[in-house]
Amino acid sequence: MCANYLELSGPQFRPLNDAIRATFNLNQFDRTLRLRLDWSREDIALGNDYTDIVHRVIDHANRRGLVYQFVIALQQERPSYPVFLEYANIVGVGVQGLPNYQQLESIISKTNALLDIETFRSRIGEIEGQVCRIDLNKTGMGTGFLVGPSAVITNYHVIEKAVAGDQDITNYSCLFDYKTRSNGSVVNQGNNVPVSKLLTHSSYDEIADLKSSAGDPSPNKLDFALLLLDGEPGNEPIGGVFVDQETPMRGRIKLPTKTYEFEPQTPLFIVQHPDAKPMKLALDTEAIIGLNGNKTRVTYKTNTEPGSSGSPCFNQNWELVALHHSGDPKWVPTWNRGIPINLITEMIVAKGLEKYIA
Repeated sequence: MCANYLELSGPQFRPLNDAIRATFNLNQFDRTLRLRLDWSREDIALGNDYTDIVHRVIDHANRRGLVYQFVIALQQERPSYPVFLEYANIVGVGVQGLPNYQQLESIISKTNALLDIETFRSRIGEIEGQVCRIDLNKTGMGTGFLVGPSAVITNYHVIEKAVAGDQDITNYSCLFDYKTRSNGSVVNQGNNVPVSKLLTHSSYDEIADLKSSAGDPSPNKLDFALLLLDGEPGNEPIGGVFVDQETPMRGRIKLPTKTYEFEPQTPLFIVQHPDAKPMKLALDTEAIIGLNGNKTRVTYKTNTEPGSSGSPCFNQNWELVALHHSGDPKWVPTWNRGIPINLITEMIVAKGLEKYIA
């Protein structure tokens, strides 16, 4: 039992213990350990004192350098419970860029968000399971997100090779739940779901989108693709393990139909897989620069990196408002750009495909 393995200090045991007992009864805890980790709780801790049992399981994981596996299992089983999100960050397997409690308190106060801190963090935990990396032959190409049980949205330019005939659409896949530790070691290979069909798409505007001084893009050039996946990952539990009736399904990000105003100097949050790496959260509380002339593009200051194309963009209340699409090509960029999501929703519905996003 090498002390170098220890990931949690003594004072960090109690909040995790409290969170486990608040969200799992003993039977659920046992089943989660057995089905998600192949651990037998009886081999670790016996007795009738639930607090003591949980303490000894945490200590068992801590002494063996397995807290990160333990926390991933808890978070997958209770994705909306914010304490597990916090502990995932403590042990280096959480969403990168996630603010701590005090920072979130400041963000919520500054932006007049309608959500309290716990609800704010809960939404991040839910969204984490609904955003994926778009792969081509297992190589990261961009980001996407579930909008239905088996439907994912990303940018058209992410899968453009399939439309051009250079690649078959089935060579693409969506990687969910991919996690590494802060040192780069992979701790969860993720769930790779093949793409079975390109349901519809709208290309980018080859003039206006590639030359920022070339005027407004055509209203029917929205740079999006709606992908159909094998199976229904949105109707399956995260990690593919059904522990009991309280195991939540992965779910989806709801596509809004109403127009969002994009008031200047208001927040925009982006959940992304930059450079094919694990998920990262970018927050800017004064992000919005404004809409273009025909309101088909919105510019903002929220940071992105290559691989972020197709990422969902949210307002301060975690409502989906845009699809991230491109950035300033200058050496020192000053803006990023997205597509107002209601325009994409309208086009999907107009094409008779609303059943895929229901």
